[in-house]
Amino acid sequence: MTGGKKKNRRRSRFTEAMIFRKRWWQHLVFWILAFIVLANIFKTSGTIEKIDLIYTGIFLSSLALFTYLNLYYFIPRYLRKERYLFYILFLSALLAGSALFLYVLFDRWIDLVLPNYYFISYYSVGQLMIYSGSILLLTTLLKLSRSWFTLLRVERMTTSHQLKSLQSQINPHFLLNSLQTIYALSLEKSEHTPEVILQLSEILKYTLYESENPEISLQKEIQLIKDYVEMHRYRVDPARADIELMINGDAEDLQIAPMLLIPFVENSFKHGLQGGGGSAYIRIDLNIKAPDLEFRLSNSTGTIDPLNLEKRKGIGIENTRQRLELLYPERHILDIKKEKRTFIVNLKLKLNL
Repeated sequence: MTGGKKKNRRRSRFTEAMIFRKRWWQHLVFWILAFIVLANIFKTSGTIEKIDLIYTGIFLSSLALFTYLNLYYFIPRYLRKERYLFYILFLSALLAGSALFLYVLFDRWIDLVLPNYYFISYYSVGQLMIYSGSILLLTTLLKLSRSWFTLLRVERMTTSHQLKSLQSQINPHFLLNSLQTIYALSLEKSEHTPEVILQLSEILKYTLYESENPEISLQKEIQLIKDYVEMHRYRVDPARADIELMINGDAEDLQIAPMLLIPFVENSFKHGLQGGGGSAYIRIDLNIKAPDLEFRLSNSTGTIDPLNLEKRKGIGIENTRQRLELLYPERHILDIKKEKRTFIVNLKLKLNL
């Protein structure tokens, strides 16, 4: 990870902490802004006088009581529990009550506390309902939006956890199948065993160091596929099976989630070349036209691996399907068909530049 990405991640965490944990300053900023706006509305002359500041302060202090009653009682008790009719009724009563309270406060009660300022109720009950309603509506929307952002943050953390879980399942599964190839070659005492071990070491580097990144270059993912195909060629008799890998287009500057395509390739070797006589085949086509990638794979369907080293059900394709849904929502089309003697995967993906 580059230094810039680390700084952006730290900045993002700091911003989230400020937004989601420091609630008091959010309230303070809101009431300061509301005070400034209303003081300019309530001023009785071209400039804001002391009496305007006092009037605005008393107005907002009184309205704050109704605002927090809505935020911490009516919203949790009725709106969040989807008791919408009750919430609308109580909010309407709260709105009318706050406007009536403010009207009586400045028409009668305020003179008992501040007799030297001669406050009067400048606005009718209807006008006060507009001001009160604006504050109540705005604070309600801010409350709901904050809850929405919190939910979004929780969902993002859950998604990240799911992706790590899926990735942790794919890596050992992938390496286990790769080791099976070396095991098979060693049983045959093949002269290609040292070469395959070196190829596996390159694949190990990829899975250990590259797969931890959220995205890697498409070129590296393609190179992984090439290494994997070449490693498994040694296990297959060319006279018995046909393996083709075709790459068209320029992968430069494109990014992809690591090990997103290899499970399909792995599955084709695991199930496509076991048995099936001379008709066995694997065809892999990657067509790149930035930012679009089309990955098409077809293979014959054979019998069970005579070595029968892996008896548990494969998890690679299902995990990849879930990763695609999490990482590329509405940016991919995955079509998998299993016919009588053929297995076909067609993936269309819109990548990041």
